[in-house]
Amino acid sequence: MRGIEERLRQGMTDATRPVRGAPELAVRVTARVALRRRRRRLAASIAAAAAVLVAIGVVSPYIVTRPDPVATSPELEGVRIGYIPEGLGAPQRLRAQEKDVEGEIRLRGEALRWQAGGDFAQVSAYRTDGVVRDAMDILALNMVDSPVEPRSVDGPVLSGDGTSAMWVADHRLVLKVAVSAALKGERDRIIDGLRVTGWNPAFAGLRVTYMPAGMWAVGRAGTDLEALARLWQGESGRRVSVEVVYGRAAATLAKLRAAEPPKESLTDIRPASVHGQPAYAGATGQAGRVLLWLVKPGIGVRVRGDHLPEGDLVRIAEGIQSPPEGQGESVDGIAISFNDPNLRSGPVETVMAPRWRSTTRRWIGPDGEDTVTVSIQRGAAVPSATWWSSVSRGEPESATIAGVQGELLDTGASTPTRKFAWTPEFGLAIVVTAPARDLRRIVKGIAAP
Repeated sequence: MRGIEERLRQGMTDATRPVRGAPELAVRVTARVALRRRRRRLAASIAAAAAVLVAIGVVSPYIVTRPDPVATSPELEGVRIGYIPEGLGAPQRLRAQEKDVEGEIRLRGEALRWQAGGDFAQVSAYRTDGVVRDAMDILALNMVDSPVEPRSVDGPVLSGDGTSAMWVADHRLVLKVAVSAALKGERDRIIDGLRVTGWNPAFAGLRVTYMPAGMWAVGRAGTDLEALARLWQGESGRRVSVEVVYGRAAATLAKLRAAEPPKESLTDIRPASVHGQPAYAGATGQAGRVLLWLVKPGIGVRVRGDHLPEGDLVRIAEGIQSPPEGQGESVDGIAISFNDPNLRSGPVETVMAPRWRSTTRRWIGPDGEDTVTVSIQRGAAVPSATWWSSVSRGEPESATIAGVQGELLDTGASTPTRKFAWTPEFGLAIVVTAPARDLRRIVKGIAAP
């Protein structure tokens, strides 16, 4: 048995000799295992060190790769801030104010400031009462050091050294971006990263209910004095503007088509339909499309889209609606609530001026005479010198009634009534004529935007 066992062992050894490992194989395997163990221990120690550094607020860029400059997209007064240069740390929220050359405070608001040493970036937002409407108003307030006049009234006013820019981003919203001299090259990138997120779908007496995904509101558009306009932008050059035209320029669809801005020429014009109403569709520029139609005589809408599918443009147009009426009586979408059993509602009258449209409701007293009138006036010319002269016999006098800031207008010395006008938003004015004793109650009962 022993001889058989020894022969079998020798045979197995001879058979496995060709696949036997090299003499140093065991050494290499042992070294590789040890290397893996050292790598695991090193990774664990680095992770532990990073956790400690994060806990104390010091993170080496060689351990943790930084995300985008603004990872959380902070917001300020409904404005999302999408870009701030790296290395400036966390923002500090401040009270902001703008003074004129004589030191008088002209604007008050809030700001976010990022700063590291002498380098800083600050975004300020000012909610105004509507007196700052464009770049010309900013220049008139003398708040910018050595200002550079912009090319258009909607453009930013730059400081002489190029470290700040101030502009009207939306109705009653003024924005300012200021940076240190070393970061002057980042100014425009900060501006491009701002997104107005809190826009109201109610606009110019209508309501914009649809906009394609990825579009953000950037405020009023263009300098066309015939229209109230709002602009949206998106990636890849996408751009949408909605323009509402009031007055004689929108008396008919043909006049609305003829009222196109002089720098724009439409091609491929063809009949179309919006909300079942006759419309025109056309092309403009290299990648632009236009739809225009009448909501009613004296109210026209133009929707423009750049680098946008035609189906999206149609959906935007079909989504533009008149806002729902409030409870009780209303005038041109503005709810009015003042209960007076001695007054009965009278007729509604509409008048079209060159650049605005006026809708007036009258309330009649027991003697059959007009006692109260409320007029809603909309258009790009509201308010302007021409508009003021149409509603007042003399110079307006500033006044506050029922908490509303506006103007008392001259109605003539022999009349017992008073006329009060105010502009709740750009392109909208409300004019109330009533007995002096009732004026406060009536103004309080008007649900202005």
